[in-house]
Amino acid sequence: MNQFNLSSYPPNCYFSSMKPLVIFFLSFSLISVSVAQDAEQIMQSVRQVTALQEEQDLHGSIRKGNQRTPLSLFLRGENIQFALDGGNERFHLRLNTDKQELRQIVEGKTDVFPPEKISQAIANTDVSYEDLALKFLYWKNPRITGEDAIKGQKCWRVHVLNPEKSGRYREVSVWVSKTQRALMRVIGYGPKPARAPLKQFEITDIMRVKDVYTVKTMKVSAFGKDGRASGITYLEFDKPKPAKRKGR
Repeated sequence: MNQFNLSSYPPNCYFSSMKPLVIFFLSFSLISVSVAQDAEQIMQSVRQVTALQEEQDLHGSIRKGNQRTPLSLFLRGENIQFALDGGNERFHLRLNTDKQELRQIVEGKTDVFPPEKISQAIANTDVSYEDLALKFLYWKNPRITGEDAIKGQKCWRVHVLNPEKSGRYREVSVWVSKTQRALMRVIGYGPKPARAPLKQFEITDIMRVKDVYTVKTMKVSAFGKDGRASGITYLEFDKPKPAKRKGR
């Protein structure tokens, strides 16, 4: 798959993603924001993307090898509904300024998402429910731990600890482009003392829809105990279409 260089895109455009996943796809935002001076401001600039999305439906799949699981996202203001396997499973995110709430929909009724389920793999892939939710973007007290270059972009490396008991990741490192505030890479780690990397997310392909750039493909790599990739899964999306409004 062809690599891309963010510096080749116009400075006033922005990469729209799909809210938390949306952001994971995420902060491919080239919106104008004030220069971030600390880790919290950097993470906040990434989260701002969620407030800029128009209502729309996004369709694609979670692919591992030849296996594909249909995935749809329905963006409605501060709510994002996920539909897996043609709607056989549904859950949604409620976004607030400083937190997000994950809930499941069973037989038309909404209930709290089971904590023990959040780290489970979806359809035997390397993607879990917490991966789609990207709860780490809302964890408190992030800190800048260094600077690196990724795909030719100078990035902050921001580290944040999991304040909750749910989920598989105990801490996460995120790399954010200095110039575009684009989220370039994410690595989730297990508990101490090993602090082994468990999973990595990388955007590998994008697409343009009118004046908006959105993620087309994201590579998710799971790591074994030896630190080597034990599985690779791709999140792939088709060209987004405007959401249909009722009565039209």
